[in-house]
Amino acid sequence: MQKNYGVKFLSFGSALPEQVVKNTDLEKLFDTSDEWIYTRTGIKQRNIISSDESGLTLSLKASKEALSKTKLDPKDIDLIIVATSTPDKLYPSMGCMLQGKLGAVNACAFDISAACSGFIFGIVSAAQFIYSGEYKNILVVGVDVHSRFIDWSERSVAVLFGDGAGAVLMSSCLARDDQILGYSIHSEADKNLDLILENSNISYSNFKKQIEPDFVRMNGKAIYQFAVRVVPEVVAKLLDKTGLKQSQIDYLVLHQANQRIIDYVANKLSFNNSQIISNIEKVGNTSAASIPLAIVSGLSEKKIKTPCKMMLVGFGAGLTWGAIAVDYY
Repeated sequence: MQKNYGVKFLSFGSALPEQVVKNTDLEKLFDTSDEWIYTRTGIKQRNIISSDESGLTLSLKASKEALSKTKLDPKDIDLIIVATSTPDKLYPSMGCMLQGKLGAVNACAFDISAACSGFIFGIVSAAQFIYSGEYKNILVVGVDVHSRFIDWSERSVAVLFGDGAGAVLMSSCLARDDQILGYSIHSEADKNLDLILENSNISYSNFKKQIEPDFVRMNGKAIYQFAVRVVPEVVAKLLDKTGLKQSQIDYLVLHQANQRIIDYVANKLSFNNSQIISNIEKVGNTSAASIPLAIVSGLSEKKIKTPCKMMLVGFGAGLTWGAIAVDYY
């Protein structure tokens, strides 16, 4: 499409619940060990919401942090996009609730659901509104609270997920200064339902019955094979599309699903350890929040040095996946 404007990334923000659940805490719930979890996932601990926290409180905190790094007021925000697969409510949307709490009275707001690819899809969606000239300032939030949908007696899933939120403020700039160098997003029907979280199974005919809660169900082997197939492909496709060389990419920021996936992709694409941004050891798989959380920790810990070129890559349920090349300065 013809771009009338470019995209400038103003700032990032992050939020994690206060409660930390270590692998040793999970040893009390089912047959496992810190060593078993860490060697298979790269995770040592994760953050889990308490009774007075929610996806909305995390989103608000991350958004305020992002705003605090800019000169923008909430009233300057034209659009809010919240990427989540675990909203606090089916409706109203997380976006509308965040709009109210933030005081972004001039914004439009909506949610998108692309699971762990949600933040990538959110940025690409926001960019179209900026390119067209429709909106100037957009807030994109990736947030997921999987702890409410986990069977805490099921080891294969319970060890993976943590709760969190990440936010980015995007603004229009001159087209020649566009910080998005290119993007590529995809989906493929998960015909075998290898990664699924059911909705309520209450219906007109059974509303009086005692309904068992639904939890996240995952075929870990199938999802691993999916990830290691599509991630190298989408990175290669985007490099070809943009004319960039792999050597020009300073950092690879993957969805933090499993350290083994991150290591495989890094090796496959010939990225060295200093180029791989990973915080999964401390926060686990935070789904739509994982990429912005990794960026914020990378910047704060000086693992990401600016100016730089980053390749952001998400993959998850749907199946969905996508990548964005960013010139960040």
